[in-house]
Amino acid sequence: MADNLKIWNRFADIDPKFTKPITGRDYGGTSPNPQYVIMCLTEMFGPCGKGFGWSVLAEDFKEMGGTFLHWCRIRFWWKDEDGEHSVEEYGQTKAAYVTSSGKMRVDEDAPKKSLTDAIIKGSSHIGVAANIFLGRWDDQKYVAEVNKEFREEEQKKDAPKPITAAEQKRQLEEIDKDLLDAHTVADVTRLFDIWLSLAERDGWSKDYWDAARRKFAAKKKEIEDADDFPGDKPGRATDADLRNHPMNAG
Repeated sequence: MADNLKIWNRFADIDPKFTKPITGRDYGGTSPNPQYVIMCLTEMFGPCGKGFGWSVLAEDFKEMGGTFLHWCRIRFWWKDEDGEHSVEEYGQTKAAYVTSSGKMRVDEDAPKKSLTDAIIKGSSHIGVAANIFLGRWDDQKYVAEVNKEFREEEQKKDAPKPITAAEQKRQLEEIDKDLLDAHTVADVTRLFDIWLSLAERDGWSKDYWDAARRKFAAKKKEIEDADDFPGDKPGRATDADLRNHPMNAG
């Protein structure tokens, strides 16, 4: 059975970071960023003009009660595996009107805003930002939960990807080279801290890190065994900090 809500649910909720409250109107609500809506459509259908697009069927200015409106009617279309589909939608904007202070104001961007309005509405008909128009975003707790989900997903995308096993193996060989120049326990400890930081950054697997830790521990023991005389000499791990270092765990 076909999932008729597959496209609808893809972007029914959009990233709150790309929305803003509606102001300067007789009504409230939330307005999605138009360019973000275009990005959502591009992700679903492909580039504008190829996977989706629109054409202006008609437009005009109309006077209503002393206010001049610009309106347009568009054919909004998109393509999927079943072919090309379309809906018709209207957009409108105040082009010239009297402000509350009695001054006449003219908006030279009215035609552009009307077109954007029509595109946003056409996009909503296939699901983009649908939950805003359904009124679910009137509940601030719901919006907070949506924002939390997007931020968590954002953090996952920003997190560095673990390096491959082959790269981890190559880095183990680099550790061997570094340890050739380590002549004191302090040298080994310093190198260990550097490589621990790199391993955490690159997401080394436990097996590879355990192998690396054994290399450092072995080098440390080699240096200590080479010191035949007791006492505090360079290279001998005599203080508690070195004895309790993570290098010696396990």
